[in-house]
Amino acid sequence: MAMEVGGKGLRSEINVTPLVDVMLVLLIIFMVVTPMLQRGKAVMLPQTAHPEKQSDEGKDLIVSVEYIRKGASFITNLYLGQDPVSEQQLRTRLEDELRKDPSQEIYLKGDKRLNYGAVRKVMELCHQAGFQQVKLATEEIKTAAEG
Repeated sequence: MAMEVGGKGLRSEINVTPLVDVMLVLLIIFMVVTPMLQRGKAVMLPQTAHPEKQSDEGKDLIVSVEYIRKGASFITNLYLGQDPVSEQQLRTRLEDELRKDPSQEIYLKGDKRLNYGAVRKVMELCHQAGFQQVKLATEEIKTAAEG
């Protein structure tokens, strides 16, 4: 708060410059951190009306299957977390992760534009690596009322 003593009496006003500085710093921090909150490779997930909500503690494995259109056909890329992997590398790394922590869970993020067989093939790789249960990631359908 600044105060001036002048010929017209006492005048006080709030200096908003520090407030604006703090707000801009917070805005920049949120803009930088927000993209890092998403785990795994960003893909277009299938939408469901009422998906089961799971808390993300950051210790689950995320396997993503990315869809890339090549002319009249398509190719798929596999990712473990953010790291691109081949099918053999995926199986080997999943086996290693399961040996480290047998209670670890795995989520499969399959692009909704992929056919069933492409996603099922990756599920089989996860089962062959020793995971008994593979959870499928979905996105909730947003209604007009939710915004």
